[in-house]
Amino acid sequence: MDPTAALIAGLAAGLVIAMQVGAVSLLLVETSVSRGMRVGVASGLGVATVDMLFAAAAAAAGGTAGTLLSAHEGEIRIVAAATLAGIALYGLATIWADRAKPDAAAAPPAPGGGGPRAHYVRFFAITSVNPLTIASFAAVATSLPPGDAAAAVAFAAGAGAASGGWHLLLTTAAGHAGRWITQRVQRGLSVGGRVGVLLLAAHLALGA
Repeated sequence: MDPTAALIAGLAAGLVIAMQVGAVSLLLVETSVSRGMRVGVASGLGVATVDMLFAAAAAAAGGTAGTLLSAHEGEIRIVAAATLAGIALYGLATIWADRAKPDAAAAPPAPGGGGPRAHYVRFFAITSVNPLTIASFAAVATSLPPGDAAAAVAFAAGAGAASGGWHLLLTTAAGHAGRWITQRVQRGLSVGGRVGVLLLAAHLALGA
């Protein structure tokens, strides 16, 4: 495949997959609102990095990856559901523990401390353990011939650029919005975001 066509395919795939309203998007918005724009942008870049790596792996395998993953779709959905449920329950437990502290009113509303670097690593890990991400890229990469290194690099670069651009826009907007939101509302967003992730996990499990 022509590298230009592969780049365009990667841009389109990366944008479509990144724009899906899922668990990671909910957590990114909540983190950006409660922790600020710098932390939110770093978190979004962590997601975009994994998207690029998964796109590269899917493109390198070509149609093989899609065939292999489709044969285990049920197992993939169950693993994804369990992973998301664990993330959501851990977040809710941390929020509940923070509420019980005497200085809860002065504490940050969102669980998980650290600066931009820590949140980059955190969201890199969260995205990495979600098998639905690579499954989505593998479905798109079936049209790429295996062994075409130039096309694989172009596809991965396009996917990474599109994902990074979208998440930069999303986290920047949410980070600015967070300046006008009270701490009580931020805490509500933290709880609501994790409940949303838990509901998505249940939906995945029931559809497996």
